Amino acid sequence: MKAVLMLIVILLQACSMTAPEKEMMDAFEQIAKYERNMAKQQAALVRLEREQTTLYNEIMSVGMKQFAKVAQLSKKAQMIIGKRRNQIEAEHQNMKRAKEKLQIVKEHASHLRDQASKQRVFHLIRVMERRYAAYEEVYVHYDMALTLEKELYRLFENENVTLKQLQAQTDKINDVYREMIAANERFNDYTEQYNQEKKRLFK
Repeated sequence: MKAVLMLIVILLQACSMTAPEKEMMDAFEQIAKYERNMAKQQAALVRLEREQTTLYNEIMSVGMKQFAKVAQLSKKAQMIIGKRRNQIEAEHQNMKRAKEKLQIVKEHASHLRDQASKQRVFHLIRVMERRYAAYEEVYVHYDMALTLEKELYRLFENENVTLKQLQAQTDKINDVYREMIAANERFNDYTEQYNQEKKRLFK
């Protein structure tokens, strides 16, 4: 996002900065901050997901014959799910704030005096909007997956749970993750476009 800030400086060097132009520059600075926050939250999510996978694998290796151990591991897994939910909510809030700031950029971009620069900025805005929309799909599926995973670990706390019940719940989780992966691929595609447009814009 540093390139975004450099762009605005370059665009405004040739003329005195008007109030709308300053608002747009400030908004890009805020977007950069929210993107950095999201990167930190994503790293924390990956760590938590690995911890939970370790617990799940341990449950699978122990088996329901050692119910007390399985129940204990399930409680730990549910605690991690709670932490994951907190992280994804924080990430989502940063994305929402970035979207709000993008609207400010959009409102004030029309005040750029150079028409070619204005056109390039609006093209970048369109890519960013598609990227944010794709992220929203990822978030919805991820949130749903967390709910289903918590239900799975609650099943593990039931000594009378059947293999059929566990398999049915696992299938639900896998279905949601397939949808999330598809949405995440779209998000990654738009992120690649976004980075390419920044390079074209700022070179």
